[in-house]
Amino acid sequence: MKIEVLAQGDPDVQPLTKTFHYEKTDEEIFVESAQLIKKRLLNNMRLNIDETLELFVTCIVTSLNEHQTLSKIEKNISQLLSPNQVMIGVPETLRKLTFTIKTEHVNSESISVSTPITINPYFLHEPKQSA
Repeated sequence: MKIEVLAQGDPDVQPLTKTFHYEKTDEEIFVESAQLIKKRLLNNMRLNIDETLELFVTCIVTSLNEHQTLSKIEKNISQLLSPNQVMIGVPETLRKLTFTIKTEHVNSESISVSTPITINPYFLHEPKQSA
């Protein structure tokens, strides 16, 4: 299975693309990487962009192996992480994600998620209260 990720962030930033390859022979490495990322979260450490994308892809692979629908997978991804679990700038860089999944048996399928991590408003953008 090959999963291509297109991450679109702020309009003035180039989109980010990353490709993940998943084969049954590599499953142990794939699962171990995901466990290391989850361990970081349990230790209250924030994830960077690469770790965040890997966690999302792990969620997709696991969900596909459990035969979940694409709409259910989209919903799961958007509930996976909060802004406090990722480094500053990650939610803004990952405003829209498109996962293109290619397997030997099925034509490519796509999952699109807008704002997979809620973007907290910044104090500089808070509306001023009138007296």
